Amino acid sequence: MPVEQIEDPFIKVKATPSLIKFVKKNVNNKDAPESIRSLKKSSNKSDCLLKVDAIKWLNNYLIEYRKTSDSKVYLHELLDGTNIDLPKPKVTPRNPILEARIKKLTAQQSNREYQAMTKEVDPVKKRFPEDTIAFQIKEINRQLIAILQFITTVASAFAFGFWGIELILGNLDFGFRLLLGIICGLIVALADIYFLAKKLNEDYIEVTRPMPIYTKLHKD
Repeated sequence: MPVEQIEDPFIKVKATPSLIKFVKKNVNNKDAPESIRSLKKSSNKSDCLLKVDAIKWLNNYLIEYRKTSDSKVYLHELLDGTNIDLPKPKVTPRNPILEARIKKLTAQQSNREYQAMTKEVDPVKKRFPEDTIAFQIKEINRQLIAILQFITTVASAFAFGFWGIELILGNLDFGFRLLLGIICGLIVALADIYFLAKKLNEDYIEVTRPMPIYTKLHKD
């Protein structure tokens, strides 16, 4: 799935009940970070998150606090059992239509690979038609015929525009006849290309169609 840029790159720590209790009882500094001061108004089960700079400030505060107090409180004791909230990138869900098509193509490809892998084991599917030389020659002949048909139709259209129209209308200028031939040939060429592309698309759909799963006709 596409991953977007991280909006909030800061690491945050969830305040523990012991940390909240200590802040409410002992921290009265007005210069404390906003997140530390907000703990004084929160419950012991608050979901307040502290950034790294607030944790550093609290550590420095504890160093000074231990110098003047008989109670030796350390930062790791207040953070014991806390959860760390790591920055996460926003994940954009993939288009469901695209996701379904990818799964379909993946399943088809896996099926074809399985059929190709097991064809030497099962005599029913020992050989695919596309593995034979006759099939390859037939495909080459079909492609050559399509090319020859394309050239023949374009040449015929050019001849019609160059000579045929002159026979109908009478004597015409050579440049005008040449232009008519090119126009007729171009129109027929575009039409042939369209039908050729349509045929190739049908062949592609036929090739990517899921292969049938062969089963044995007899019981072992």
